[in-house]
Amino acid sequence: MKKYFLKPIAFKLALSFVLILVAIVIHSCRKDSKSDAQSSPAVTAAKSWYESAYPVNNSVNSKLITQSTGGNHDLSQRIKPDWQHTISYIRNNKNVIEMPVDPGAKFASTFKIGNKSLNKAYSRSYYLLMNDGKKYEAYILTIVADSAYVKNDLSKLTHNTYRKHDADFSGVALYFTPKGNYLGGYAYKDGQLIAPATTTQQTGSQHIQSVNNNKLRPEAIVQVCTDWYIAYFTDGVFQDADYLGTTCKNVDDGNPSNTGGNSSPPPPPPCPPGSHTGPPVIHPCTVPVESAINDGHLTVNNLPAPPPDGGVPPPPAQTPCIVDAPPQPCATMDPCSQGKLLSNNTDFRNKMTSLNDSISKPHESAYKLNADGSSVALNGGVSGTSFNFTASFFANSTGFIHNHENNPNNLSIFSADDFRTLFLAVSATAANHQANYTFGLVTAKGTTYLLSINDLGKFKSFASNLFSPGNPNQLNTFNNLYNLYVNSSNTPDQNEQGFTTLMTFLTNGGSDPGLTLMKGNTSSFSGWVKVVNTNGTIQYVNCN
Repeated sequence: MKKYFLKPIAFKLALSFVLILVAIVIHSCRKDSKSDAQSSPAVTAAKSWYESAYPVNNSVNSKLITQSTGGNHDLSQRIKPDWQHTISYIRNNKNVIEMPVDPGAKFASTFKIGNKSLNKAYSRSYYLLMNDGKKYEAYILTIVADSAYVKNDLSKLTHNTYRKHDADFSGVALYFTPKGNYLGGYAYKDGQLIAPATTTQQTGSQHIQSVNNNKLRPEAIVQVCTDWYIAYFTDGVFQDADYLGTTCKNVDDGNPSNTGGNSSPPPPPPCPPGSHTGPPVIHPCTVPVESAINDGHLTVNNLPAPPPDGGVPPPPAQTPCIVDAPPQPCATMDPCSQGKLLSNNTDFRNKMTSLNDSISKPHESAYKLNADGSSVALNGGVSGTSFNFTASFFANSTGFIHNHENNPNNLSIFSADDFRTLFLAVSATAANHQANYTFGLVTAKGTTYLLSINDLGKFKSFASNLFSPGNPNQLNTFNNLYNLYVNSSNTPDQNEQGFTTLMTFLTNGGSDPGLTLMKGNTSSFSGWVKVVNTNGTIQYVNCN
C-alpha cells in the first residue's frame, strides 16, 4: 500500500497551530478560573462584610488619617484589598481569603529601628480575611525580608505569605488590624522562628566572665533599649510612622551595639505597648506566696511552636497579648484583725513564750518568720548591742519578733532602732507581705507589744526619709526627739504614754508614721488591744 508523509514544513505549521490552540484553551481556563475566584460567593460575601466594617470616608485626606485613640494611623482609609487577585484556602479550621494591597494606593511600609529604616523595597503587605463559619476577622500581614535572604532578587518576596514561607526565609512578619493597631510579630532566621525580644525592668548588673588567663574579672552589663516604629510611604515618599514598642537587651558596656554579626532584623516587640505574651501578671498582693513575681521583674520569652503546615504563625489575637490590670495598693489588715489572727496562731504564741523565757540571757533573742512557715532563731550581741542585719536577711519574711533582755538600759517598749529594723524588713520582703508585717516585742519589764502598719504608704514615706543613708542629721534629730519621750529611766506606763504621744506629735506635724501600737498579755500572748492616746489619756481598744 502506498504511504503518504507530511512534508517537514507542513508538519511544523500543524504543530504551531496545535500549540496556539492549546495556549488559547489554557488562557481561557485561567481567565475563567480567575473570574470564578473574583465572583465566588465566599469572596463576594467577604468583600461585602469588609466594606461594611471598614467604610472609606472619601471626604477626608487619606494620606495622613490618624485614629482618635491610640495614635495609630487608620490604614483602612489609606489602602484597600486588591479584590482582583484573591486566593482562598483553609488553614487552622478557618476559611482564609488572602490578597495583596491594591497597588493603586502606591503604599509601602517597613521597620524603623531607632534611627535606622529598613529597605522598603523588601516589604510586602497582604490582607487576610478569615471566617470560622460564625464571624469574620480581618488582618494586615506585613512581611519585611532581610537583605541577606533577598540577595537582590525581589521575586522572593512573593514566596512568603500567611500560607507559606521559604525554608530559608529571614525577616519578620507583623500583624495589624485594618485600623492600624499593632497586634504583634514574629522573626525568622534561615526559616526558623527566633525567640521574641526580652522586656525587663533591670537597669544594670555585673557578670563574671572567664578570660584566657583563667582569672575571673567582673564585666559590667548594661541595658540597651531600642524603639520600634512602622514607617509608611506613599509613592516612595515617607509619610509618617507609628510607635510599636521598645525592646531591651543586656550587653557588655564595652560594645553595647554588638549584634553578634547577625544581619537579620532582631525580633520585634512581641506585643503592643502596655501588654505582653504569656500569662497575666497578677499584683503580688493577690497571689499565693509561691506564685509571686520575684523583685517585680518580668521576662517575656514566649516562642510559639512552628506551624506544621509551613505557614507564618496565626495573628497573635488568637493567642492574645495580655494587658495587665494596673497594680493595686496592698490591702492593709486592720491591726485588730492582725491581733486576732496572732492570738489563734499557736506557733507565734510559742515563739513569743520562748523569747519571754530568754530574757535572762545576756543578749537579745529573736525569730525571723518566713512565708513558707519556717523560722530562723538568732541572738544579738552582748547586752546593749543591737542586731546587725542586711536587707537580704529579710527576703520573703512575714515577721520579726524579738525581746529586750533583762538589762537596766533596755526599754520597756520599742526603741528608735526598732523602727529602723521594721523599715529594713518591710523594704526587703515581697510586696504581698509588707502591709501586714508582724513585728513583735516582749521585754524583761513585763510588757509585750506589736507594732502594726495601718498605712503602708505613709510608713514607707516616713521611714525612707528618716533612715536615708544620705540624711544622717534627720536620723540624729529623730533619736534625740525619741529620747525625750521614751527612755530607760521611765516606767513602762510612762514609756507607753510617751511613745503614743510621740506618734500623735509626728502625725499632727505632717509625718504620720502609719503605725498602730498593740499591747498583749505576757502570760499567753493573746488578747491584743490597740493603745490609743486621746488628749494625753491612754485608752485600750479591745480587739477580741
